[in-house]
Amino acid sequence: EELRHCMFGDFMGDDEPDSQGGDRLYDEITDMKEVVTRLEEYLVDYNGMSKSPMNLAMFLYAAEHVARIARVLKQPGAHLLAVGVGGSGRQSLSRLAAFIMGMESFQIAISKSYTTVEWKEDLKKFCRAAGAEGRPCVFLFSDSQIKDESYVEDINNLLNSGEVPNLFPYDERAAVMEQCRVRAKKAGQILESAEELWHYFIASCKANLHIILCFSPIGEAFRERLRQFPSLVNCCTIDWFTAWPQDALLTVAESFLQDIKMEDPVRIAVQEMCCYFQESVSDLSNRYYKELRRN
Repeated sequence: EELRHCMFGDFMGDDEPDSQGGDRLYDEITDMKEVVTRLEEYLVDYNGMSKSPMNLAMFLYAAEHVARIARVLKQPGAHLLAVGVGGSGRQSLSRLAAFIMGMESFQIAISKSYTTVEWKEDLKKFCRAAGAEGRPCVFLFSDSQIKDESYVEDINNLLNSGEVPNLFPYDERAAVMEQCRVRAKKAGQILESAEELWHYFIASCKANLHIILCFSPIGEAFRERLRQFPSLVNCCTIDWFTAWPQDALLTVAESFLQDIKMEDPVRIAVQEMCCYFQESVSDLSNRYYKELRRN
């Protein structure tokens, strides 16, 4: 119980979200209701500042995952592999955790015209922000955005070494190194050679760029990618998004039904029926798999 309480210290301080994402109060929390209340306050702040507000119901299960993600982002150079089926809250809770830690989150916009050229440009943008400008940021990537397996190979290189080979052409590389020279000088470091400047860029990129991968464990693709690209496991903290507990389902039902007028006994019965729908479908899916060996 004490360990579970300690999980939530990352986002329970009275200070505002820190722009550097790492200098936050860490303390033991004994009031679990206060954790959910504080998260709801952060969610209101996020929705007020974001162009894409999130309609989330907060409960203890979600708070535990936000705490884990925040603790990963607190560490320089740490990355996360969020494993769970779609709709389990991986991306939404990751965005909220990044906001709490004061980090900018990036995500690519997949379309029919999106090719490897646009992918490389997006990677350059993320790496410049983290390595040249020194901004702690989060790159959120889902397996549904993998249009080409080379995307996963580039992410594997970023996780392992902090750079994608031959990502920057010569002229862009020179501009990046000049940015690094100015930033290093402000920090009291005099770097002259191109090799020193590039190493400084890679080190900054490794420290400031946090990658959160949202993958589904269903099917053969997940197993094959882990075998082909070992950094997905070796360089990431794994957070398993399992089935929601009954209290979480009840909280969600309560949240979505709060604006509908009905008598209290009826409201309680409807909320319990919503939980029954969800749990019975899950049980039936398991039975289907056991009998027919298909998902």
